[in-house]
Parts: sequence; structure tokens; C-alpha cells
Amino acid sequence: MIGVYIVTKNMTIEQHTKGRDRLRQAGAPEIAMKVHSCFGEDGQLQVFDVWESQEAFDEFLTYLGPVMEELGIELAQPPAIMPMVDLVQQ
Repeated sequence: MIGVYIVTKNMTIEQHTKGRDRLRQAGAPEIAMKVHSCFGEDGQLQVFDVWESQEAFDEFLTYLGPVMEELGIELAQPPAIMPMVDLVQQ
């Protein structure tokens, strides 16, 4: 499993909602996404996801990149991708 941390420069709640809708409509492969969280201040939202593998996340990126570009969402830095050591869900 990997953890993926994405910091945006400008993502709003409206952009996030539209983006999630567009990804579903496009058939983005999310089955391997075990956790999705979006948090922070409106206009500077951040994302932390847990994926089964790097390969699964890479496949999802082929859908995510165009959606982010379409909605004008910019990254503040490259995504941080780290191996997961522990995950507790209650």
C-alpha cells in the first residue's frame, strides 16, 4: 500500500466536487483506492489517499491529470508518495 499526499495551490470545494463527479463519469478505476480524504481551507484544499499499489495509482493518474487541467486545479508541489507502514480504520 502507498499513501499519496497532494497539496494544491487553488482547489475549492466546488472544484473537488466537480472533479469527483467527472472522474466517476469517465470510469476512473477507484477500486484500488482504500481511503480518500480531502481537507483544508476552501481554495487551498489538500488530499490524502491510500492506494493498494503504485501501479493502481498510476493508472488513476491518467484520468486525474486531465480532470485537474480541465478544472484549473494546480499543484503547489509534486505529490508525495510513500509506502504505508500502518493503517487503522475504525
